[in-house]
Amino acid sequence: MYQKIYNAYCRLSKGDQADLKRCNLKKIANSPAYFRVLKMTGLQDNAQTLRILFLLVGVDIATEDEQSDSVAMALIKAGVKEDHIIQISRSGENGIEYLKRQLIRCKHLNLDSIGKLALYWGDNARRNLLKEFIISQQD
Repeated sequence: MYQKIYNAYCRLSKGDQADLKRCNLKKIANSPAYFRVLKMTGLQDNAQTLRILFLLVGVDIATEDEQSDSVAMALIKAGVKEDHIIQISRSGENGIEYLKRQLIRCKHLNLDSIGKLALYWGDNARRNLLKEFIISQQD
């Protein structure tokens, strides 16, 4: 599912891609580019599809031949502080907006890692992100 959405996003025109980059999570639902992605993928118009597309837009997804990092590891490598991850985990549904700001700083993100995080976004996903972030940090 994540691969279909990402491939559809990559096939969009530069104008549609730019339109999606300017949208926040609420505005993306009314973007013509979002409906083009739905048409290309055949997926339903639901919150999971919205979140996945929102997080994939404007971030550096690793290609097959590159070494990719999980979301937590990429955040660590980008220099994101633990306080920011705590803020994301405590901010409820708005946390996805904060997470997106931090993901833009990251390089070589793993598509499955970011896709699963967006698909299952909720209290447990935020808790697991914080847990993985803290466990993955080097002392």
